[in-house]
Amino acid sequence: MRLTTSLLTLLLGSLSLPLLAATSVSRVDADHYQHIRCGQLLDVINEKTLENQDILVRGSVIEAIGPALAVPAGATRIDLSDRVCMPGLMDMHVHLFTQSSKGSIEMLGTTQSSAFNALQGIRFVQELLHNGFTTIRSPGDFDFAYANIEIRNAINRGEFAGPRFLVAPHYISAQGGHGDFNAFAPDGPQIHAPMIADGVDALRSAVRKEIKYGADWIKVMATGGVMSQHDDPEVAGFSDEEFRVLAEETHRHKKKITAHAIGDAGVYAAVDAGFDSIEHATMMSERTAKLMAKKGTYYVPTLYVVDWILDMGATGGISAGNFAKAKHVAVQHENSVQLAYKYKVPMVIGSDCIFPMNEAIREFTSMAKRLGDNWYVMRAGTIHPAGMLGLEDEIGSLEVGKQADIVATAANPIDDMANIETVNFVMKGGELIRQ
Repeated sequence: MRLTTSLLTLLLGSLSLPLLAATSVSRVDADHYQHIRCGQLLDVINEKTLENQDILVRGSVIEAIGPALAVPAGATRIDLSDRVCMPGLMDMHVHLFTQSSKGSIEMLGTTQSSAFNALQGIRFVQELLHNGFTTIRSPGDFDFAYANIEIRNAINRGEFAGPRFLVAPHYISAQGGHGDFNAFAPDGPQIHAPMIADGVDALRSAVRKEIKYGADWIKVMATGGVMSQHDDPEVAGFSDEEFRVLAEETHRHKKKITAHAIGDAGVYAAVDAGFDSIEHATMMSERTAKLMAKKGTYYVPTLYVVDWILDMGATGGISAGNFAKAKHVAVQHENSVQLAYKYKVPMVIGSDCIFPMNEAIREFTSMAKRLGDNWYVMRAGTIHPAGMLGLEDEIGSLEVGKQADIVATAANPIDDMANIETVNFVMKGGELIRQ
């Protein structure tokens, strides 16, 4: 039985914006042309703002770009002559089930059912798409089943509008690590977080289970964290042998692996083991930055979440312990980003959205204020993540032959990165999402 749009909206609760094609997604006619006229167009590869450009889209693909293109008869015309066109944006660190403003990791992880997570997650991915993110990645989440995989599959089947979505289903964590539930009393009811594994055999099994149920990526908690209890961000969560086995098993299955890592010990160990990307790297050393550059490891620094935690902690919105951790690592985090920029480590936009989802777009501004290089930030939100995902031939830039993932803003983010928050046009694969 098909749910009506109104019934599904009621089930999802009060929304800040309407669901996008909630029950089905219209497919793009492969032979239909759309002619988009852009006042300005951002060429992120060559770092140029081009004036008065046309984009000709056939089906889901860009067929031509240039000034005053010849337009086939019957093409749909879209006038963005007063706006700035750019590639679809990408957020490589999205959490759909952990809104820290609503409770602790232990509370959310043990009180939200997988069904609740799926319903909430559909709403959140559509909110991200509405704000310009045409491709996202979830590097793990707290769910005892595989709700994020089901969301991805439903989008791929065309049952819901949503971004292109790649998923690491859970966090593989050592006992007592950042992915465990550490706040419960030792003599109380014992609730174990999903995917807790110690030792090489258990870790191989955990990787295989994630892949069995549809993982695109594997996520590992390489150190303790800021928003968890009793774990140390400066201690590596696994031995060198365990890190090696995790990377080896993941790559044997032709998948990619990333690590949450705060302290330098965990960052270095994961990079040395061959992990494809590192999340946070908050206390990274110069030695580690050089190794990342040498190996081509991608870096997802997640900067806005630090700003958000410090703002929340100052008003009593998070625990004193978490606030103290955040203050301790904030200055070192900025130094890590500067080191990565200096040694040309490819950085990638990732919001770590444990805050309200509509604030994820602020990651661009948080990176820009630390680097002062708006073109680099735009590349971090477009072509760098495309390369990290292995999709650089399909998405990441406005080029002939690539998917028509196109976003437009009222003003140019290169002039002021805060302008990225004025997205008012979104197209994903030729499908008009927001106009």
